[in-house]
Formats: sequence, C-alpha cells, structure tokens
Amino acid sequence: MPSTSPSTPPGVGVLGRATAAIAGASARRPKTVIVLWLVLIAGLVFAGTTVGTKSLTEAQSGVGDSAKAQALLDRADLRDPAVESVLVRSGDRATTAKATADITRRAATLPEVASVRGPQDGKSLSTAGGKTTLVQVTLRGDPDDAGKHVDGLKTAVADSGTANPGARVQVAGPGTIDATIDQIVEKDLQKAEMISLPITLVILFIAFGALVAASVPLLLGITSVAGAIGGMGLISQVAPMGDAAGSLVVLIGLAVGVDYSLFYVRREREERRNGREADAALRATSATVGRAVVVSGLTVIVALAGMLVTGLAVFASMALATMLVVAIAVVGSVTVLPAVLAKLGDGIDRGRLPGARRRARRRAARPPRVGVWGRIAHAVTGRPVAALVVTVCILGAIAVPAIDMQQSENVNSLPDHEPVVQAQHAIEAAFPGAPDNAELVVRADDLRSPAAKRRLEALGERARAVTDGRGDISVRVAENGRTALVSVPMPDGDDDAQKAVVSRLRADVAPTAERVAPGATMRVSGDAASSVDVTRRMRDTTPLVIGFVLVLALVLLLATFRSLPLALGVLALNLLSVGATYGVLTAVFQHTWAEKALDFTSSGTVTDWVPITAFVILFGLSMDYTILVLERIREARRAGLDPRAAATEGVAKTARTVTSAALVMVAIFATFVTLPLIELKMLGITLAAGVLIDATIVRGIALPAVVTLLGERGMRAPRRATRRAGLQVAPDVR
Repeated sequence: MPSTSPSTPPGVGVLGRATAAIAGASARRPKTVIVLWLVLIAGLVFAGTTVGTKSLTEAQSGVGDSAKAQALLDRADLRDPAVESVLVRSGDRATTAKATADITRRAATLPEVASVRGPQDGKSLSTAGGKTTLVQVTLRGDPDDAGKHVDGLKTAVADSGTANPGARVQVAGPGTIDATIDQIVEKDLQKAEMISLPITLVILFIAFGALVAASVPLLLGITSVAGAIGGMGLISQVAPMGDAAGSLVVLIGLAVGVDYSLFYVRREREERRNGREADAALRATSATVGRAVVVSGLTVIVALAGMLVTGLAVFASMALATMLVVAIAVVGSVTVLPAVLAKLGDGIDRGRLPGARRRARRRAARPPRVGVWGRIAHAVTGRPVAALVVTVCILGAIAVPAIDMQQSENVNSLPDHEPVVQAQHAIEAAFPGAPDNAELVVRADDLRSPAAKRRLEALGERARAVTDGRGDISVRVAENGRTALVSVPMPDGDDDAQKAVVSRLRADVAPTAERVAPGATMRVSGDAASSVDVTRRMRDTTPLVIGFVLVLALVLLLATFRSLPLALGVLALNLLSVGATYGVLTAVFQHTWAEKALDFTSSGTVTDWVPITAFVILFGLSMDYTILVLERIREARRAGLDPRAAATEGVAKTARTVTSAALVMVAIFATFVTLPLIELKMLGITLAAGVLIDATIVRGIALPAVVTLLGERGMRAPRRATRRAGLQVAPDVR
C-alpha cells in the first residue's frame, strides 16, 4: 500500500505501512482471521495439554559447584529421596510414645512411603525427656515430585492427631512445602484472576463508555494468556519451566494484551469521531498505533531476553514464557484486533450507559478541552529545566531506600500462619538440622571398600563439626563405586551464617576428601549451598543483564526515532523510574510498617530474584507509554508543530489512553498482593508502583520536558512532512 493513500498518515515508514497492510487484509476477511486466531489459541492449548509441561529439576535450577554436585548425583542415581519430618509433642512421655507409635504405623502402611524411622531407631530423634519425638518418613519416587505424593501422609498426620488428643502432631518437609505452595498458587492465582478481570472490565467500561468496546481488550488479553500457557508446554520440552513462569504469564499477558488493544480501540474510535470512514480510520490507526504496539512489544521482548544472560534456568523459563505471551499479544493486536473492529463496525459502541450517546454528542459539539495532563504538559514545556530538576529530585528521593536494599534467596515464601511453616519452625527448634542436610558429593576411583566407607563417615563427622547439626550422618555409595553421597545435618540460619558454613565446608572440609581415597574430590550441595551459588551468580550477572537490556533498547529506539539524544534521554528516565520503584520495594518489604496491611512477615530482606525480574519487566512495560506518547509527538511534528507544542500535544492526546492503560496494569499487578507468597506480593507491589510512577511523573512531566529541551535534536520534522497534506492531530475529546 503506498504511503500516499489518503487513509494512511504520511511519513509512517516501512513498519507503519506494513502494519496498515496487515490490518487492511484482516479487515477484509474478518471472519477468516477470527477463526484462524481461535484455531491458533486452541491448537496451542491442545498441544500444551497433550505433551504436558516439564518442570525444572533441582540440578537444572542451580548453578556453580552445587549444580555440578547435583548433576553427579543424578548420573549416579544417588539423589537423596524426599524425607518428611513428623514432630510429635505432648506434656508427658507416655502420650508422646503412644502418638509416635500410631503415626509410625499409619505412615508405614502408605504405598508412597519407602521407609519410616523413629526414636526407636535412634536416640537423636527424641528430646525433652521423651516428650518430643521426630519420625522421619522417606518417600518413594522422584524427590522433585514429592509434592504430588504427600496427601496420604498429611491425612495420616491429621488422623493421628485426632486419635491422640493429648499430643500435637505436625509434618514438614520438601513434599509438604511444595504441595502447600502449589495449592496456594493454584487456588489464589485463580482468586487473583477473578478479582482482576472484573476490575479491569470496569476500568475499561469507564474508559470507553460501552460494554462491547470494554470487552474487546479483555478478550485479547485472556486469549493471549491461554495461548501462552499452552505454548509453555511446548517450550518446556526444550527449556523446562520453573514454578513462577505461569504466574508471570498471567500477570504480563493480561497487562500487555489489554494495554495494546486499549491503545488500538481508543485511537480507532478517535479517528472515527474526527470524520474518517471506518476503513480509513482503521488504516490510520494500524499505521500509527499498530506501529507503536509492534515497537513496544519488541522492546518488552528485548528487555525480557535480558534474563537469559543470567545463565539461570529459572530465569530462562520465566523469560521464554513471558516473551511468548507478549509476542502472541502483539500478533493479535495487528491481526485479529483489526478484524474484530471491522466486524463490529459501529457495534463497538453497544452496551452504553443510559444517556451516554446524548452526553457524547454534547461533548463533541463543545470546543475540545485541553484536560489536566494537557495543562500540566503546557506548564512543563514552558519551564522544562525546572520541571526536569524537580522530577529528578522527586524520583531520587523515592529511590533513596534502595541504597540499603538487602537481598536474600532464603526469604520464606509462605506466611507464618501456614501449618507447614509452623511445623518447620518447631522441628528446627527441637531438632536443629533435621529438616535439611548439607550434601557432600565425593568422587574417586573406588569407594566401595569398608575402609573407604569408614573414611567417608569420618569426612561426614568433620563436616558436622562445621554445620553443628543434630542427627545422624548418612553415607551412600553408587553401584559403580565412583560416587558417594555423605548427608550431614544442616541447621537453619540467616544468610550470613549459611554462607559462612558453606564456605568452611568448601575451604576446610573439601580438601580433606583426599583422606578418603587417592585423588578423591568433594563438592558441596544442598539448599544452603545452592542458595549461595545462585546469589553469587545473580550478583555477577546483574550488570551484564542491565547492560544487555540498555544496549538493545538503545538500538531499537535509534531505529524507531533516529535520534541518539532522545534515545539516551528515554533510557535515563527509565533507569530513574526503576530506581524509584526499587525504593518503594525496599521501604515496604525490608521494614515492618506494612506487614499488617499486606499480610506478610518481613525478614529484613528482599527476595533476590524480584529486583532483576522487575527491572526487565518494568523497563519493557514503561516503553509502552513512552513510545505511544513519542509517536503522537512525532505525528504533531510532521503536522508542523514546534518541539514544545508537539510535546504538549502528544501528552494531551494520549492522556486518557495512558491513564486508562496504567489503571488497568496497576489493578492487575495489585491483585498479586492478595497472594500469600511473599515474593509474588513483592513483584506485584513493585510492578504496580513502577507503572504508576512511569505513567504519571515520567510520562506527564519528565518526558515532555526532555523533548522540549532537546528541540530539533530530539524529534525532527522532515521537510516533506510539513508540505504534505495528511495527518491532522485530533483533539482530546472528553
């Protein structure tokens, strides 16, 4: 389609003409395109359900020395089975003994239980004069799937507690913890969706004033999420998925799917109000907003790709899953969305409130109002230096708490009131080291001899002196005799204590492995060691992630707007916005003042994967509004306005759209605060705060100030554009 088409704004470039051509083709065959879209989504869902979703194993999730140790255990078939700890307490020894015997008998009869070990098998499993005992239940099967095999044990524990009213019986372990998290995520994620969907619909209904128009963006978001969840199953066959990937797909998919279609529908309706015919309005919209959506989507995908740089499989799964849902949303925005709008025609305005049409006609008859954001932008562009200084000071002040951000992988995901968390704390207090082990993986030519096994036990004794754990040392040797696993009790502790223990095991105990056999080597694994290695990897790769995202975002901005000063200014504003968001995250979760309001218990730290995840997501999402505003500023420049007037015009024309889109995103992200998992609360608050900051302070004040200060260096108006009849900047009809 030539750029001189009366329905296509001049100067939109190759990408704008391409999106207009795609939209035109979709609009000519709306039924076919809609059916093909539904077939695509249904096909992805069917394929994902058929092949299933592969989950990350413990070895795949880790990095460094601990991951290598886990890989050795996997190859030698030596991984420790999942062990659930059952704590029995009462006021007298006889009641405890009776309850202990009861739960031991019940657990032993379960088909998923491989063995049961109680105080009768080891004195270390009894304390407080026999009033407190520990029963350790070893589960069959893959320990990574332990959460699927604990229902019977949980029932047995509950029944035993009922049968022995004088005793308190509690259970905790990897299986019960995983099962609790899975149950909470599944149940409360559905709850969050049920909350966010009607809130989003209400916001869209207020924004559009019509039920049909409000439903279109929501349907695109829902179908995009459904397709991506199905596609995750296919991707997981190559890159297994972590637990957080599905939650992020829902979170990001709804946000971008609704946002992109909201931009599109509002602009199309605006073009119609300005007198364009349906086909011309759709082409003008697809050439401008469609182009902005593609650029914005690419920027989000580029930012998400930054997580791949970490080399952590958990981040890779989150990145691939969210990149997929964004890509699907972009494809839907430039294909099925124009088809739906063409099919609906004037029906897009169905479902209006009584009297809405009459009020709309009265508004259309009145002179266009500048609006609040237009007035703010006019004031800002009049004094851009002062506005930019004030903005930097405000965002800098909000960012100050981030200077003291303390990160930790060991933040307890579950709230303290969960029974499994209470059981875990009680077990750790009574039997330090019982819920967890340090795993020493020893390699040598032959470790099967009785003498080698005795020396492995001695190695375990040296390690237990470092961990200061209570409980027995376990030694297992692979069938080929070349790999051995020495499990040593590892008490719970804060990050610094865990790091110190792991460091001593590696520095002091590992070299003594040569006493076991000539040339023997030792690696340390277990939860504590994995946490240390992951934290170190994240610390080392975070600068690379930030650099990767900044460079690729710079390239995209240069290719889109062809101005290095403007691209650098936008990146600087985004970094300042993210810094302020980090300040909010730190202020809320590292302190106790918000605990009751948000229902969490502060550990004085921030979950270490949240900041870097929030950075890549926010960096991408913040470009939605920036690119949308800059596109309108560029249109105004092509219409002949100077940089100051164009900046004011761009903010004024996008005010209602950006405000509505921001409210939708904030509503979706804020619903994650209702989830019990603290890291999801952190992510929800961080993203909601980031979008709010970006959509108000950055978009309404900082961006127009930067564009005004840059002048011709920021947004040039091609000479031929000012001589061509074409794009008219539409008033902000309210």
